[in-house]
Amino acid sequence: MALTFELPETQIQDMIQHSIDSMVDESLDGKTWTIDEFRKNCCANKSAEWVRRFIFLKFSDEIDYRNNGWVINPKGGRGRKQIIFAKPASEWMEENRRRINWNAKIKGR
Repeated sequence: MALTFELPETQIQDMIQHSIDSMVDESLDGKTWTIDEFRKNCCANKSAEWVRRFIFLKFSDEIDYRNNGWVINPKGGRGRKQIIFAKPASEWMEENRRRINWNAKIKGR
C-alpha cells in the first residue's frame, strides 16, 4: 500500500529552489583547477593549447594573478604550471565570454 500526500505548489517550488541553491552553494570558493579542469568546466572542452592561445595569452595581463587576476603563470613556460582559481575564473569567463573568439582555430590543425 502506497502512502500519498499533497504539497502546495509554493512548497514544491521552495524545495526545488533550495535544492538548486545548495548545488550552487557547493561553491567554487577556495578551489583551484588545472588547465584540464578549467577547459572542461569553462571552455566547452577546447584543447589545452587552444585555451592557452586564445584565453591565457590573449588576456594574460588581466587574468594574471600578479595583476589581481585568477591564474598563476598564464603564459606557462617550461616547468611553470598554471594554477587556476575556480571561482574568479568562472566569474570572469561569464562576464567576458563575448570577447573570446570561440571559432578561432589553431593553424595547422
